[in-house]
Amino acid sequence: MRNDFQYNQPNTRARIAARRNRRRSALPGPRRTFGDWLASGRIASLVLFLASLGGLVAIAVSPRFVVRTVQIDGIQVLDAADVEELAGVTGASIWLVQTDDVEARIAQNAYVERVRARLILPDILAIDLDERQPDVRWQVGETRYLVDAEGRVLGPDASTFLTETLVIEDRSGRTISPNDRIDPDILYLVRALALRLPEEAGVTPSGISWDVEHGVTITTVDGRTIIFGRKDHLEEKIQILRFLTLQEPTEYTWLDLRPATPYYRNDAPPQPQAQRG
Repeated sequence: MRNDFQYNQPNTRARIAARRNRRRSALPGPRRTFGDWLASGRIASLVLFLASLGGLVAIAVSPRFVVRTVQIDGIQVLDAADVEELAGVTGASIWLVQTDDVEARIAQNAYVERVRARLILPDILAIDLDERQPDVRWQVGETRYLVDAEGRVLGPDASTFLTETLVIEDRSGRTISPNDRIDPDILYLVRALALRLPEEAGVTPSGISWDVEHGVTITTVDGRTIIFGRKDHLEEKIQILRFLTLQEPTEYTWLDLRPATPYYRNDAPPQPQAQRG
């Protein structure tokens, strides 16, 4: 029956061989592929990429790029070792240092008003800062604290002698710490009194104190106590003091300028009168 239909058996081996030949002719060989890559620049790009990657890794782990030096400019009161400790990056990889974090840590110190940190390759952290300047001394018990013009408590006064900064004795019994705030109105009044009273009212303060009940009180060199309270009606208070001291000299040891009608008293013992001959 197969002969009737003239059935031809397929030549399987020939077909498979032809198919393999077609595949070989369609796909380029390794040499041709390498030549194409070389001609297109892919090989050079790959080599350059691997070399760059290796260089970056070597730089990242190299001990040469570790913060070894901290340069600090602008310090007068602060200790450089304290600033370096606050920075907290000595020995760290320079690539991992975040200058924003360094600035935030240093700014926690009450003396620091402004700070800027920058990195200098290969191993330097440079810090530029401005310090707050002490304006007055605020005394609590036996401890004096330095306070800037805005009322920020900078820290204990470590100096062994007093300079011309004002000393205010806090008689309120409270405790203070660095970065606490003193009422700027108190500081304003104290500065004004220290500057104006000697010339305008003939009164020279020998001591200045503050408490919640009385506000600002001054003690004069001749032993008088004068209560000013707060800064309200300051001009009137100075004029009244001038009148009692210079224009119409009045004997008093204690004067309260806070009421609308100031009150004074004289606690000094009466002076013996000179005997007539």
